[in-house]
Amino acid sequence: MLGLHDIQYLYEFLFWLITFLILRLVWHLPKVRLAYGYFVATLNVFAIAMYTLSAMKGQMSNLDAFAFGFLHAMVAVVMLTLIHKEVAIEQKKQQEH
Repeated sequence: MLGLHDIQYLYEFLFWLITFLILRLVWHLPKVRLAYGYFVATLNVFAIAMYTLSAMKGQMSNLDAFAFGFLHAMVAVVMLTLIHKEVAIEQKKQQEH
C-alpha cells in the first residue's frame, strides 16, 4: 500500500534530510554555495550524457531523451547563471569594503 513497504524511500528521505541539515549549517559560506552550484550543474550535465547514451542504445525514445536532456540542460544553465551572479555580487561587496 502506497509503496511504504519499500525501505528505499526511507533511505532516500534520510539522505536528503541529512544533506539539507548539513547545508543549512554551512550555507552562509560563499565557497559552499559555489561548490554546491558547480556540483549540481555537473550532475545535470552527467544526466544529459546518460540520457544521450540511453537513446543511442535504444533503451528510450529519442524524443524522451531529448526532452529530459533539455530539462537538465536548462537546470545546468540556471545553476551556472546563479553561480556567475553570486560571484559578481561577492566581488561587488568586496570592492565596497
